[in-house]
Amino acid sequence: MNLFQTPPQTIAHVQQAIKTRELSCRELLENCFHNIDEKESTLQAWAHLDREAAFQQAEALDQELQQGRWRGPLHGIPVGIKDIIDVKGMPTRGGLDTRGKTPASRDATIVENLRLEGAIFLGKTETTQLACFDPPPTLNPWNQKHTPGGSSSGSAAAVAAGMCLAAVGTQTGGSIIRPASFCGVAGLKPTFGMVDRRGLILLSQHLDHIGPLAQTIADLVIMLDGMTDQATYLPLLIEPVTDAPRIGWLTDFFESRADAAMEQTLKAVRTKLETAGAPIRDCPLPTEFESILDYHLNLMQYEMVQNMGEDYDQNKEFYGPAISQVLDAGREVSQERFEACLDYQSLISQVTRRCFARAEILISPATLGPAPDLITTGNPSMNAPWSMTGFPTISIPVTVTETGLPLAIQITGHPDKFDDLLLAAQWCEDVLRPGYLEQIS
Repeated sequence: MNLFQTPPQTIAHVQQAIKTRELSCRELLENCFHNIDEKESTLQAWAHLDREAAFQQAEALDQELQQGRWRGPLHGIPVGIKDIIDVKGMPTRGGLDTRGKTPASRDATIVENLRLEGAIFLGKTETTQLACFDPPPTLNPWNQKHTPGGSSSGSAAAVAAGMCLAAVGTQTGGSIIRPASFCGVAGLKPTFGMVDRRGLILLSQHLDHIGPLAQTIADLVIMLDGMTDQATYLPLLIEPVTDAPRIGWLTDFFESRADAAMEQTLKAVRTKLETAGAPIRDCPLPTEFESILDYHLNLMQYEMVQNMGEDYDQNKEFYGPAISQVLDAGREVSQERFEACLDYQSLISQVTRRCFARAEILISPATLGPAPDLITTGNPSMNAPWSMTGFPTISIPVTVTETGLPLAIQITGHPDKFDDLLLAAQWCEDVLRPGYLEQIS
């Protein structure tokens, strides 16, 4: 059963209607809760919902509009927050029963920032257990026999099903890009350190990122602007992006892992981009890249033990098999290996910059293929390299398979040239996105 019938509303489309009071914050929120009431019993995208608090927010924001105050493009926009991030007055359980139902006493920094911009929080979206690999309760909106991905499972599913207009996720390996891809929405993993992590259940100090999931590039940028206190990026996209970017096409490590459906999609995508005017050349990765998954895994295992090992020892019976395996393996990672991982992370982040000598962006598959079945959240090997390097990455859906599941590409930018990534991603979306609900040809 495909619960994704028509593309849900976007922030970019409704913000003007809210600003001019053609659409009230309450009406928009009612529409989201209608979708929740209709689909949540099947999808299970939410760990916690607070309808009363959400409507109180909507009423207060409508009153502000009546008084002539508009906070910006997030004014009255319903947003979901992944349940490893604190929202004041809501519990942060992280998919683990032992964490109880005690509400957070303060907002995480990104929630605080979004609240100031006028975002409305419907509740907390489901996550895999402590953002690791055990399958979540959430199902894929396109086909409930398939995973929505992880660990930002509920965030991706809720956005895809129109339960909210955007959501916040996190990524240590592939936990924003992979679920966004499997659920047919856009995802952004920002440059490492761009988004403040206070109020996040931390897995790995050197790998954890916070980023948005939404319908479009413009919506991702609106969300990112609201989440951070840094530069405002939305003005970059006010005018249509007409200049085609120089594209480095990543083969070897990435394409060699892709399945047949993804291979076919990549060929069609490359043809479309070249036809639209983008100069594309194959981009070899540095030889050091071949070791990136091993180093990433060991770094994640070691730091997860440091952050969660004590609770795991006390509550092993509540931990799923996948996260238990990660933590048990982390005990075997030595201090020397951990330090080697950090050295490698610094090295690979530097040498991979060479790929941008003749390219503004790098393109690769967002996943190995379409969403697999429910016993897994999917393979993160396409995404973990960019968590390890800290390079910013955006995924956009480009087609659906013969079986009706989305496929996406991954667009990676230079860590010091975020503007270039956004402009290039917008150009690619304009070329590729129209009609993506049909099979690409």
